Amino acid sequence: MVSSFDIPPVPDGSYQLSPFTPTFGAIPPRLADRQQLVNAFARMLDQGPGARGQATLVTGQRGMGKSVMLGVFREVAASRGWISAHAQASPGFAERLTSARIPEALSSLDQEAASKTRVTGGSVNLMGFGGSVATSSEDRFPVTPDFEHQVMAAADILTQRGSGLLITLDEVHRSNLDELRQITDAMSTAVAEGAPVAFAGAGLPTSINDLVNDDVSTYLRRAERVDLGLLTDTGAREGLATPIAEAGKTITPDALDAAVSTSGRYPYLVQLIGDESFKQAGGTETITVEHVRAATVEAREAMYRQIHAPTMADLSDRDRHYLYAMTPDQGTSRTAEVAQRMGMDTRNAGTYRDRLLASGVIEAPEWGRVSYSLPFTREYLIDNPGHQGQRDMANIIETNRALEAEAATTGATIDATRPTPDRAEAGVDVAAAARAAGMDPAELAEVQQRMTGTHPDSIQDPTGRATPDAGAGPAVRGQAPGPGVERGREL
Repeated sequence: MVSSFDIPPVPDGSYQLSPFTPTFGAIPPRLADRQQLVNAFARMLDQGPGARGQATLVTGQRGMGKSVMLGVFREVAASRGWISAHAQASPGFAERLTSARIPEALSSLDQEAASKTRVTGGSVNLMGFGGSVATSSEDRFPVTPDFEHQVMAAADILTQRGSGLLITLDEVHRSNLDELRQITDAMSTAVAEGAPVAFAGAGLPTSINDLVNDDVSTYLRRAERVDLGLLTDTGAREGLATPIAEAGKTITPDALDAAVSTSGRYPYLVQLIGDESFKQAGGTETITVEHVRAATVEAREAMYRQIHAPTMADLSDRDRHYLYAMTPDQGTSRTAEVAQRMGMDTRNAGTYRDRLLASGVIEAPEWGRVSYSLPFTREYLIDNPGHQGQRDMANIIETNRALEAEAATTGATIDATRPTPDRAEAGVDVAAAARAAGMDPAELAEVQQRMTGTHPDSIQDPTGRATPDAGAGPAVRGQAPGPGVERGREL
């Protein structure tokens, strides 16, 4: 049979495996910039019940290393003789911890800890008198263990051994609030009784903020907060250069500079670029700038799939619209200009800015300015105009380029937020600009009306001003309108 594809040859003995780990949750070969957190967690375990950090919440955007830190915490606990029970916070996690994870952890100690043996028969010889005794007992009030029962039972066993129990929970959010309360209530009870237990949970900033601000548990509100951010320049360099050297290769100074710059010091991207650069180098001993450039293409696509797509999916339509209104700018954006592009005043646009800041998608490097927190966000938004507000802004960007070219011959100044008639008055050939942008003048006018809030389908904000309805109305350039906003109500 003739194959329709080529099967790569099996690597021979000269093939070098990449030392990098661009997989979520996998501990990297060099955990840069996180040693202080590791040390603090170890001190908490060493100090025993009542120590600061006995409950810890790890937050950060996707790819910052939240799951990695939970794994590191479990390794630290194991080094102290503690056992760990881990679960993802998907439906049923409380039952999984109760019936499977905690019993599995206990059974790793020995069979004595995992079960008790009942005497049901046998024979004895007492003072020369023979006899046979068979005994059995039945609990008249059997207990069906819940999570708290399992935690306290485990704590009793572990206390006798000078050990303890660490519970780690990943992807914490509000969707399973009742189950989370079971966990936090039980851990709070165990801590109050001086049991050797600790809890570490991880989740996105908005998810953790919602839980801490809600009346979920005093236990969580008092938890130690660990906010994972970007690596330092030194940390990013160490995270790239050290694994390469330990694997027997070198990287040129220019290549290392390029890799650090392209990574944006973002932990997941450091692993991606390191991994792809190592592979691009193949059998050669030195990683060059050309290898890093080729790796960047692959790393960007992986970032799009693994980071940007799920991040955007978690945002409201208006939040995404705010992000897209930042795309005309290289670097930072003035918040006043972003509001203008959205057709809103700065106070109302500030609502979406604050939500994006809280979720860690954007940051405010200085007063009145914002920038994207994640590398390649601007490129992703331009490459993926997936909803009405984004399509509008994409058309605005294309139109602005054409208008600027037309205005270059007249000396006119172009304002991205001014309506089309004003541009015509400035001496710009709007019809020619619209054709250059791939739209007819009517389509261009509709886009401008949506961006300035003067379109009939615009909705009213609380101040009475018209604001663009990013999910309603006819599509631009033949595309169907996307979901996100129902008429007059933000989802």
